[in-house]
Amino acid sequence: MRISPLAGMLRRLVGALVAVVIVLWPFAVNAETEDFPGQWRQMVSNAGACETCWLAIKQHGPILKVSSNNGWFAFAHADLKTRSATATGIGRWSENASGHYGGKPFDVRFVIVDGQLYLDMVVLMDDGTKQAIRAIFDKDRPGKTARRVLAKS
Repeated sequence: MRISPLAGMLRRLVGALVAVVIVLWPFAVNAETEDFPGQWRQMVSNAGACETCWLAIKQHGPILKVSSNNGWFAFAHADLKTRSATATGIGRWSENASGHYGGKPFDVRFVIVDGQLYLDMVVLMDDGTKQAIRAIFDKDRPGKTARRVLAKS
């Protein structure tokens, strides 16, 4: 029995698609780090206690868009290859932010350890010095308390 040219072409196309799926499957599995997205409540910070501080993370592939309720935003790139729940990026404090950080740019790193989000922010001040802000966040669930403490620098 002879296969028509159209059926042969369709068979090759399906075979090629199956091969592509097999090759790209490991990358597709790593395409989202489900730990980052959501709303996170601040548990502790070296910049002072804040019972009402939180940040929200939206993820699009490896890109994280982070916004906070206390006047800063950032964009970070998640390390999806190693699945290490680490992201690094840049951000800026709002011009209207209270205190001496208003309008200042910063570098930022996010790491998730044991379900908690660790933030390391390095703010570039007008005089050229750098101020480090460290904080720990937990997924916004009422009644949770901090399980970790910040390391002294």
